[in-house]
Amino acid sequence: MSEWKELAHFLYGKGFWYADPIREIKGLTEKQLFWVPNENSLPIIWQVGHIAHRERYHVGWFLEGEKGELIPSRYEVFGTEWCPLEHLHKWVESIEDVSAWVKEVRAKTHAFIDSLSPEDFHKVPKTSEGHLSIAHWLFITTNHTALHIGRIQSLRAMIEGTKERAC
Repeated sequence: MSEWKELAHFLYGKGFWYADPIREIKGLTEKQLFWVPNENSLPIIWQVGHIAHRERYHVGWFLEGEKGELIPSRYEVFGTEWCPLEHLHKWVESIEDVSAWVKEVRAKTHAFIDSLSPEDFHKVPKTSEGHLSIAHWLFITTNHTALHIGRIQSLRAMIEGTKERAC
């Protein structure tokens, strides 16, 4: 296996503790996953869904060049627009459904990584925004994930009344 593949798999949750949103929400109730400190905030469940939304878009569209429905319409609520809590409640069928989708997205990402040769990481797909290589987009996406994992951890600390984890 190439070092690029090993690193990519690691950064997408096979080893890197700051990359798995499902791990971060274990033990939280539905009420806690929808809790917000104020009306201008986004809850933990949105952060989790947003990680998968962007990962699927970046890998599916920019890197694989997939056409059609990359993200099921019910998950567009996790996109790039701010979403009021009431709207989010209407679109989220269940926490289990969102969790299953997040796991499915991550499995697709790992399958894509497995399909790459060492040379592929340096290629620039035709659909790449900004003409960035596959490696660039894979690692930009993991940085984005880490940002939202930090938000999840901060919200969780508020909910549980504990100190926020220092990184």
